[in-house]
Amino acid sequence: MIAGNLPSKKETIDLYKSFGITRMRIYFPEAEVFEALKGSNIELTVDVAKESLQAISSNPNAAKDWVNINIVPYSKDIKFRYITVGNEIHPGDVEAQYVFSGMQNIHDALASFNLGQIKASTAIDSSLLGKSYPPSDGAFSDAANAYMQKIINFLVPNGSPLLANIYPYFAYANNKKDIPLEYALFTQQGKNDVGYQNLFDAMLDSTYAALEKIGANNLQIVVSESGWPSFGGVGTSIQNAGAYYQNLINHVKSGTGTPKRPNQPIEVYLFAMYDENQKPGAETERHFGLLHADKSRKFPLNFNNVTMLFMIFLGFLLSIELEFTTAQSPGVCYGMIPGNLPSKKETIDLYKSNGITRMLFEALKGSNIELIVDVAKESLQAISSDPNAAKDWINTNIVPYSKNIKFRYITVGNEIHPGDVEAQYVFSGMQNIHDALASSNLGQIKASTAIDSSLLGKSYPPSDGAFSDAANAYMQKTINFLVPNGSPLLANIYSYFAYANNKKDIPLEYALFTQQGNNAVGYQNLFDAMLDSTYAALEKIGANNLQIVVSESGWPSFGGVGASIQNAGTYYQNLINHVKGGTGTPKRPNGPIETYLFAMYDENQKPGAETERHFGLYHADKSGKFNLNFK
Repeated sequence: MIAGNLPSKKETIDLYKSFGITRMRIYFPEAEVFEALKGSNIELTVDVAKESLQAISSNPNAAKDWVNINIVPYSKDIKFRYITVGNEIHPGDVEAQYVFSGMQNIHDALASFNLGQIKASTAIDSSLLGKSYPPSDGAFSDAANAYMQKIINFLVPNGSPLLANIYPYFAYANNKKDIPLEYALFTQQGKNDVGYQNLFDAMLDSTYAALEKIGANNLQIVVSESGWPSFGGVGTSIQNAGAYYQNLINHVKSGTGTPKRPNQPIEVYLFAMYDENQKPGAETERHFGLLHADKSRKFPLNFNNVTMLFMIFLGFLLSIELEFTTAQSPGVCYGMIPGNLPSKKETIDLYKSNGITRMLFEALKGSNIELIVDVAKESLQAISSDPNAAKDWINTNIVPYSKNIKFRYITVGNEIHPGDVEAQYVFSGMQNIHDALASSNLGQIKASTAIDSSLLGKSYPPSDGAFSDAANAYMQKTINFLVPNGSPLLANIYSYFAYANNKKDIPLEYALFTQQGNNAVGYQNLFDAMLDSTYAALEKIGANNLQIVVSESGWPSFGGVGASIQNAGTYYQNLINHVKGGTGTPKRPNGPIETYLFAMYDENQKPGAETERHFGLYHADKSGKFNLNFK
């Protein structure tokens, strides 16, 4: 749920029961929800998150682990109904290639645990239709035909329904010239010229017609989302939203079906239980809720004996998902958000050819490259709250490769801030990963977390470095784990951003290591000053001897003040030389500085400021932007 101040999971499930709602869908597995659902008789649909599709698609064992971790332990106490492998994936999306084999692998995993009554499927939206009117002419677009053909080739023989998100609101809002509001709200008197009294039935039947045209005449559709917003756009109001939801409930309860499937039950899931006041996108996206955060209803709906689902987005996605980070002294982080990159093996070969000795898995075996692996932000809650989840993560992602790959650190959270909801999971997440490593006799691999410089309240002069009041307690708890366990603190040090945000006081030469001589406080470069201010902050909370590993540092070659090929090349080469020189920093003289350059490639699809897409050392064709010497 992308909102604040919501009722607890238990309170929400109690609401479902009090309303007589007998089916629920969640968009990722979560132990707290499962515990609250035990013995409730509510049937549950669980999504495999988009970020997990590749792993589950490409590796049957990953699918088996997912089912074993998230379904099997609860299967005696919860009625699981469907596993949704992908929500609104479009044929042109990179994830489209993973849907078919993902469903197959989840199906096989369920069967291996004697859970074949739980069906694997996927959820589509109406944009896959190339024609939708009249409903009998419904057909998938040319772009979607092959994709949908493959999907039904899985669904039909396995007796699984197709899930479809049907939103009359968006159809009406995008074409109110031709679609009367009454038709969209089920309030039209009589049928139109093609025999339909409401838009919901027309949209559902056009999808059935499209399925028939590709040979799936008897495939059932489950309406996995439907709703109407109460604010923020054309036709949105409390009155209209209430009318839509109640009329849809009544329509489903009546059992009349649709003109194409008369007298057949329609399984429908209303979206959503609560408004999502923190959800990005159009204003309407934040106002689909039936209830306010205080559990009071927006409209006087009657749910009695309705076998419907209400969607709830609950916290964080539980998936074994890795963010691959790489390093040497210096190492190089493997940025992976562009298209047309070299293969993993080519990339590892590039690391080796350049003498970079710290950086997937299969390609890394026997390479002598040391590897840091991040626990993805979305997985923190599960790993923090359940030691067994942490152990499963290690058993799946580390143990099978530990004889052939030199794992160095497991990073539990990257740039988590004290005010972030994920902050509560970092300490226990590190502890659980540490314990899981120890139980597998892998205690040489250290668990840590990566911070950024925004946690400092004061950074100049470096000797006065101190964490902000907001960060103090968070950092104290972090070092209470790191120090006794001999783990370093990981810190992302970006001289570029410090310079770009204060070029009035910070000379470019100081940021690029090209300044001649020391400044008034004894520093010749900004990197050392930023690193030492973090050391000073650690000393002030009692971590005098804690080592810092610089887990990210880089300079963009385009897109902002001071960003150029020349400046980026100068920064990277001078940082490499500084690290190799072994001189340390003024606060830690002659000590090695373990540093990871960010990033291997430009990330041309990365969101955010233009600079974020230009930190790469290499182009996608493996040619270097700069003539760097790592050796």
